Amino acid sequence: MYRMIVVDDEAWIRERLVHTIDWGKLGIGFLHEATCGEEALALAGEVRPDLILTDIRMPRMDGLELIKRLKEQRLDAKVVIISGFSDFEYAKKALSLGASDYILKPVEDDDLLDVVARCLEQIETERQKEALLKKADDQVNKRLPLLKEMLFSKLIMGHKPDEPKLREALNDFGLKNKGLRHACLVLQVPEPEAFPPENKPDANFTQFVLRNLLRDFLPNVCENEIVFAHADEVVCIVSSFEEDDALARACLTMFEDIRKIVHKIVGSAVIIGLGGAVGDLLDISVSYRQAKQMLLHGYLDTGRGKETRTATGPNKTRGYRLYDTEALINHIRVGNKAVALASLDQIVWENRSIRPIDLKFIYIDIVNSLVRTAVEGSGAAKDFSNFCLHFFELLQQSQSTDEIHGLLGDTITKIIDFLEHSQSKKRRKVIEKALEYMELHYSEELNLNTVAERFYLNASYFSKIFKEELGVSYTKYLMEFRVNKAAELMSDPTLKIYEISHRVGYEDVQYFTKMFKSIKGVTPGQYREKIR
Repeated sequence: MYRMIVVDDEAWIRERLVHTIDWGKLGIGFLHEATCGEEALALAGEVRPDLILTDIRMPRMDGLELIKRLKEQRLDAKVVIISGFSDFEYAKKALSLGASDYILKPVEDDDLLDVVARCLEQIETERQKEALLKKADDQVNKRLPLLKEMLFSKLIMGHKPDEPKLREALNDFGLKNKGLRHACLVLQVPEPEAFPPENKPDANFTQFVLRNLLRDFLPNVCENEIVFAHADEVVCIVSSFEEDDALARACLTMFEDIRKIVHKIVGSAVIIGLGGAVGDLLDISVSYRQAKQMLLHGYLDTGRGKETRTATGPNKTRGYRLYDTEALINHIRVGNKAVALASLDQIVWENRSIRPIDLKFIYIDIVNSLVRTAVEGSGAAKDFSNFCLHFFELLQQSQSTDEIHGLLGDTITKIIDFLEHSQSKKRRKVIEKALEYMELHYSEELNLNTVAERFYLNASYFSKIFKEELGVSYTKYLMEFRVNKAAELMSDPTLKIYEISHRVGYEDVQYFTKMFKSIKGVTPGQYREKIR
């Protein structure tokens, strides 16, 4: 329903405009009156009208000054002037100030309804445009993290074909570059061999926790926020005005804090590689390669000693995968089939001299990475196992480059289709763990911030994903859970109502009674009587 204010210093005119015209048929359901511009301005701030019908000459503040002040205060109402003065200068000034129309008194009801209807059409058109712009902005904002991740996945691999465009992209992402030193920090979660299979920490969940922790710690040591998943590792680029030694010390201190927290939450070790600092984000591949070398030789290994995998000499297949397939993997993450298949075509075209047997090993590496990227969890991995087996059987039968090329194209299409059903698994894991925590601690103080902080998440974000996953707000879920627990305890006649209230987390018995009745429809005492 639309809101409208009628402004005139003559009561009989206001009465006529408000009470004798059928505004309801235009969808105007809220009508307000004001005797002058000053009163109308104050009222507009309260009710936020869609439309204002106003006279020009009024005491204290006239209609023209009202239009001006509405504009200053960003009160976006359509204003229609209804005046007994036919002076062209008045009309000209009113329209220049932003009035939608200027009507001379006396005005016929139908004429006024037509003018107002046109204004409402303009309002609807503007709202639709705003909705479309907001939708476009939301879509862009939703894609920004992935686009940023894709950009840096290419940069760390040394892909920078068009430096001016890349520098423009850095500016678009709001990243600082000039005058800073940038170091690449690579974090990996080693295979937790010490755990029995049924109790192994979820590597994807651990990676998810790592990224959130890094985003919390980075503002203290860093000018940018660049954190992203890259195959089976988490990459963080630390940008600082500090000297290189101080920057390295800050990174290692931050890592030590994160390592302890991750071990406490999920029981996993974390290993890192830290590259030397560079003076330009476009050269970050140098730091990334150094960080990978440190990981390879175990220089900054924590918890694995010298068991870190070592280099086995030149391996063109391994290097090829690291250098050329990350863009392809990221296109699959985004779900862009056309671009992913074009990226595959480019890989094949650039490596036509490679023997089919070499391509087989390269493609096995690619498919393994894509399956890990697409599946995001052990349950989905089981669903995907039959497809993987079928793929490798077909791969063994393929002998030519073209056959393997076509096979992988079909595989990418299937993985992208599967990916559409697997995007929410990481955050669902967080919610599952949150529910487990709530079930164990529901008798304690358990507000939204407490649970969000337990999993190192922003409270607003946690609230949003909780409602999206469960279809109910955190507060309502907790209230219903506690009330249901209380209902179970009602069958124990030795427990008094206030004891049950305390056991389910409500110190205030009256508040508990109110919540119980809102869920069960009866008071706790009445409920107990019913189940006896």
